[in-house]
Amino acid sequence: MEDKIWFSPLNIVVHFETDFQGIRVPKKAGEMMAVAITMAIAQELHKKQYWIQGILDSEQSPDVRTMYAEERKDGKAPWGCQQDIEIVKYTKYSAGMNLAEFVAKTKLGPNYAYDDQTIILVDVQSGARLPSANEWSAALSATGKHNQVLVLGRINLRYPHYRLAIVHPIPEAAIDYDPYVLLKKQGYMGVMKWSRGTEVRQVKNINEKHCPFEKFGIKCRLI
Repeated sequence: MEDKIWFSPLNIVVHFETDFQGIRVPKKAGEMMAVAITMAIAQELHKKQYWIQGILDSEQSPDVRTMYAEERKDGKAPWGCQQDIEIVKYTKYSAGMNLAEFVAKTKLGPNYAYDDQTIILVDVQSGARLPSANEWSAALSATGKHNQVLVLGRINLRYPHYRLAIVHPIPEAAIDYDPYVLLKKQGYMGVMKWSRGTEVRQVKNINEKHCPFEKFGIKCRLI
């Protein structure tokens, strides 16, 4: 972990909606937004605050990192639990395959070698049917990969309602939610600076003047 600056999901959503209104969304910003929408329901279910940062291509690492703190009883700094997330978009150009086939032939295919702890997030950008649990198991078990695979898609054009499903290694029931309602309820958390070590050194500042997309050369309108 080299970059000490992490952003709350709400911070990313607010910047995204302001900075790219009416203009083309940069790839990295879109990936961070997909993760922020995913973390909205993760925070609600796990009762933990998640933090997010985008990753430069030069790091040769998965697209986005998330972090949450696991408090300790010995008074030392909390454990920083980090997840690497690789995002893949399912678009109208992917429609020749169903979602299960698409994942099996792309991010879980033989040309990719992510470690088992890397999460694969499928950002569905085109109308698609969510395959059954049996279809997911048949397609993805054959890859021999054990990465957790999440599928995220908007299910209502009028309202910002999304569906998130865990489909691998064990398919689970999908959940529908409005990330904007959840994030507003959870409240604004600003920016967090994390440092490695045994002392409590993470610093949260709601007035921190950082943009979640700044490392990619994107100038935010909100600042």
